[in-house]
Amino acid sequence: MEFDEIVIETDRLNFPALAAGDGPVVVCWHGFPDHPATFGPLAERLVAAGRRVVAPFLRGHHPATAADLTYAGGITFAADAAAVAAVLDPAGVDMIGHDIGAGAVARLAAAWPERLRRGITMAVPPPASIPALRGDPAQLKRFFYIWLFQVRGVAERILETNRELVDYLWSTWSPGLDPGEHRARVHALYSDPAVLANTLRLYRANIDMSLHDPELAHLMAKTEAPAPIPLLVLAGADDGCLAPSTFADAESGLAPDSRVEILDGAGHFMHLDRPDAVAELALEWFEKP
Repeated sequence: MEFDEIVIETDRLNFPALAAGDGPVVVCWHGFPDHPATFGPLAERLVAAGRRVVAPFLRGHHPATAADLTYAGGITFAADAAAVAAVLDPAGVDMIGHDIGAGAVARLAAAWPERLRRGITMAVPPPASIPALRGDPAQLKRFFYIWLFQVRGVAERILETNRELVDYLWSTWSPGLDPGEHRARVHALYSDPAVLANTLRLYRANIDMSLHDPELAHLMAKTEAPAPIPLLVLAGADDGCLAPSTFADAESGLAPDSRVEILDGAGHFMHLDRPDAVAELALEWFEKP
């Protein structure tokens, strides 16, 4: 997929992004360890259906914004997504979030529902159902990288020394997937020391509340609660990061008329594993009245 490189100027930050196509906008937010370009196969199908796809870099995940991640809590990325949506279409946009991006979309739907026309989250349950995961030893084991990232000095050393951990995550999260050209993109992105530091800061914000923006703290009760509007939640049957069983209680964190779909033959990076199936589900969801 050939993307144009654009900058979305908002009242929070100027966001570098990849864009393609014409028509109603679909904003796609990436996660870790990932790059907006991996939305390419999905974007190709959405563009063919008459959509414009815009895939921004998360705050702090591009050289132009590497110095702009003072606060790294999930609410920061949700506020960013709301700001981008307001610029692209004040009436609300369709939005897809994967991994970290899924959290941003779900929290946006909860605190700024007017900015979202239709929302899809991939590979991560809604925030309101995530606490249930903490009692699952098998899932805690899959989250070893989150605990590793809390260890200052050790995490930096491991990620700076080589890229084997990133390759391991990809190979275990989407078994059998060949990332092809995206492997080099992902490695290049996280070889930037500033981006790497921001990624660790983001994961440390899961535990360290001093990394949460105090100016957004009043919205936290909303962002961690079920959104008032329906969402489509997609999970991969072969996901090695978050097993399908972790989505068993997902509906408890969703508004009525939401859907949870488990995709056979898909892992964590389902937009690369099964782009046809994801595109079909996305377009069907976006076309609902």
